[in-house]
Amino acid sequence: MAGKLPDTPAARIVKVDTRSDWNSTGVLLVNGSPFTGVVIARRLVLTAAHVVAGQDPEHVRFLLTPDTAPVAMDAEEVIAFPGASFPYNDLALVRLKKPVPAWVRIYPIYTGPIQPGQRITFIGAGGSGNGDIGVSVGAQADVLRKGENVIDSVVQSVDRSGRVSSFYLYDFDGPEGSGSMGGPTLGNDIETMVVAGDSGSPVFGSIAGRTWLVGINNLGAAPEAGRAMDSRFGTIGGGMLLSYPPFVLWIAGQLKLSAGKDAPAKGK
Repeated sequence: MAGKLPDTPAARIVKVDTRSDWNSTGVLLVNGSPFTGVVIARRLVLTAAHVVAGQDPEHVRFLLTPDTAPVAMDAEEVIAFPGASFPYNDLALVRLKKPVPAWVRIYPIYTGPIQPGQRITFIGAGGSGNGDIGVSVGAQADVLRKGENVIDSVVQSVDRSGRVSSFYLYDFDGPEGSGSMGGPTLGNDIETMVVAGDSGSPVFGSIAGRTWLVGINNLGAAPEAGRAMDSRFGTIGGGMLLSYPPFVLWIAGQLKLSAGKDAPAKGK
């Protein structure tokens, strides 16, 4: 989402090319509908489980959109985190039939503690609009948008179901002052909120002078009862915090398994 005018949805579009800092983010086309994923290994894309879980791999494609020419890759396998059930443990991996190009910049996954106040960067394939009005632009398969926010809270549960996972939460602060979870705002042309199509999008953070993959966006909520989740100022977003130990172990295991599958056969 953009802020109020003069900020616009078009101003949030990020150009992704072979030298871009954000070219590991791409569009996951699921039955033709655009969502978002991020490359974590040459044949593995991380996303939200509710985007791809239960889907036939034949209906899933990953699209990178550099300025040179789009690169489309078919899925070979969809691997959901065991027990994933939205919004809990909502992670999945898409194994591609072929590796992504060598120019894709893959960031390491941060496994240390994350505290409220951590500034984060979103890259997503979702729609957009103005924070004081609402969504006005739908998701497009050839457009990525960028914005930032600040983690306001780190929690294990977001309802009364008794289930636990690991979530970061943030609010969409307006141009001035603080939002429903506090503030301050990052500014009208920086602060953002997720929209339909951003499910599975990566969250990056600068920690100790290095860029890390910190989380995966998967949810949005209204700040109070009776208001729809409309992505306007005050709404709340969140996602899966990848430093959660069960996630760390699962991702490490899948990376090891993938490396084994991709290793060349040894002669006797």
